Amino acid sequence: MWHEFFLSALTIVALLYTPGFILLHASHMPKSWALITSPLISCALYFIEGELFSAINIAVPLFVMIALPILVALIVNVVISRLIIHNEKFRSLDTSFTCEELPLWILGLYMVVSILTVALLFLPTLPSPSSFVQGWDIVHHLDVTQAMIESHTYSSIHYNFYSTIEADITPWNPGSSGFYPSGWNIIVALTTQITATTVPIAGNALNFVSAAIIFPLSICSVIAKSLPKHKLALISGAFICLAFFVFPWSLLIYGPIFPNTVAFCVMPSIWWIFMQMTRSKTPKFELIWLVIIFILGCITLVILHPSTIFSSIVVLLPWSFARISTSKRRIKLFGKQLKPSTLAYTFFFFAIFIWIVFYYFLIVRGVALNFWWSAYSTLQEAILHALGMDFIGQSYAGGELVSPQPILSLCVLVGAVWTFKHKQARWMVTAFLYLSLLCIFIITFDIPLKGFLAGFWYTDPFRIAASCVIMAIPLASLGLSTLIQAAQELLTKRLKPAEKTCNSFHLTTWTLPILTGIIITTAVVLNLTIPTPNLKSEEPISAAVAFKKASTKAYSDNNILTSEELAFLRQVELTVPAGARIANLPQDGSLWAYGTNDLHVLWRFPNGYDNTERPASAILRKRLNRIACDSEALKTAHDLNVQYVLVLNNDVDYTNAVTSTYKPGTFRGITQITDTTPGFEVVLKQGSMRLYKITL
Repeated sequence: MWHEFFLSALTIVALLYTPGFILLHASHMPKSWALITSPLISCALYFIEGELFSAINIAVPLFVMIALPILVALIVNVVISRLIIHNEKFRSLDTSFTCEELPLWILGLYMVVSILTVALLFLPTLPSPSSFVQGWDIVHHLDVTQAMIESHTYSSIHYNFYSTIEADITPWNPGSSGFYPSGWNIIVALTTQITATTVPIAGNALNFVSAAIIFPLSICSVIAKSLPKHKLALISGAFICLAFFVFPWSLLIYGPIFPNTVAFCVMPSIWWIFMQMTRSKTPKFELIWLVIIFILGCITLVILHPSTIFSSIVVLLPWSFARISTSKRRIKLFGKQLKPSTLAYTFFFFAIFIWIVFYYFLIVRGVALNFWWSAYSTLQEAILHALGMDFIGQSYAGGELVSPQPILSLCVLVGAVWTFKHKQARWMVTAFLYLSLLCIFIITFDIPLKGFLAGFWYTDPFRIAASCVIMAIPLASLGLSTLIQAAQELLTKRLKPAEKTCNSFHLTTWTLPILTGIIITTAVVLNLTIPTPNLKSEEPISAAVAFKKASTKAYSDNNILTSEELAFLRQVELTVPAGARIANLPQDGSLWAYGTNDLHVLWRFPNGYDNTERPASAILRKRLNRIACDSEALKTAHDLNVQYVLVLNNDVDYTNAVTSTYKPGTFRGITQITDTTPGFEVVLKQGSMRLYKITL
């Protein structure tokens, strides 16, 4: 199956980079910057297309879904090229992009280092490419994606656990449409169909591409834009970007919150667009393109996960404040020239006002989801975790995931000191400090203010910590490069007395790059191997080992749905007709059977079977076992065309969040079926697992 995984990864790269790169070619954006920005554009094209077709209730064939964004990009490219060539007004425009130099070999370095890192740290923890963390969020991720594939409806508004052809077996009465960020689901659904693989394999491939390619290139753009004269910091960033284990590593286990993970990986690429857009002297042609790209990028981030918008505001507000306060533009009000500092503070308070307005309309008025996560740490412990760059600490959902990383703490500190000493990029320190203090605040205190400060969507420490780490990466890269430069200067002083000799010249020429490599290698090795206190480990443990242990445990089959049960599901898939409807006990692991094996089980969610449940669902759930003597149960089964009953191992794991809400007897219509129950015929059996066919 690994060949399917890597084929899916290559397909995802093509999907995310082809349309965007073609369209950005029309803007004359340098190739390296266009490559970084392509996923923002490609995703927006797919997402807009999906929502448009969904709005007019038209199922989109796979070919159309893939080809239309490429066609749009080609048309834009051709039209812009012809206008520039044949129209005198366009010919007179300055069509060059004034970006900082960013060699393609730098991007190659980031990708090579990151691909190796993910391949060595994460992939070995997967028992198979189809393994998945059996957490709460994965129920939504897998089933919604499979429903998209069958319905050919790729929408974040009209999403469902059931495809359109299965509307009659939905256990609950249909509610009004609501928004849920489904960008991850859309990309996985397209990949699954193109490569003829399964949703879990395509999902793991997207997570791999996000961590190994999208995020490294994305954060590279921020370092290059914020520190344009510090090539060594840019090079150091290749070895720093995946060094923090809070992000992206912990998010691949915790939840798992895959949509947030991919969204955070893409997010930094819109920051450089905003920075470029807010320069003092941006050519008109370039500015128009930047505005278009920024709008498309915001659409991408909203569909991937709206929390990235709030994280971006927190990061870009200090940048904007710094830009305005140092701007050379002069604005007069009532004949009096305003100082740049006055404009900066006016902008700052206006931004706070807008933030309050958004909070009122989105949260206070109940328009958007506002999930509350309770505090669990003391103030002293929270500060220590922030200083140690692990931020999370003893959380109720995975404190074993991370350990303090003192090497990174040192690098971030040195980088922060450098910015104040040289009066450059201090806005990064401001954003990092705010996010760090916010992380301390939300895991320590339980007051309504933290919902306002945390960016509305969640007060989840893992998501806030991820934002904090993303902002720490440029500072750590700068800090590592500063340490390297200090070592180089020290070495140069030592060799200076002999610099007149020819040999010493060659020695210096070769020694400085070698010294750089040694320092980077030492920092990487120490970061991975230094054992530090971990709240869920008896002895100090390195962050890398802590993550690998946690990941191996999370992706192993010692969960609700075991490898033995997955093998049984594959037999069921080969036995029943395609689309056959199957009654099941969701808490035995079969709630994922639809997402993993395209088995059309009736119940795909672990709870919610209460007053909102449809009568037909309740009848089968409670009385299907009596089908031979219960005419209403028999009629309901016939009306819904339920043909089979699936029973996996009946032991429900009450320690797992997904199945902990199970109450014995809730599904007695399934659990009380035996091999001798009238009306049922055994089709497959293995141990306590059964596939029954309804014979009446």
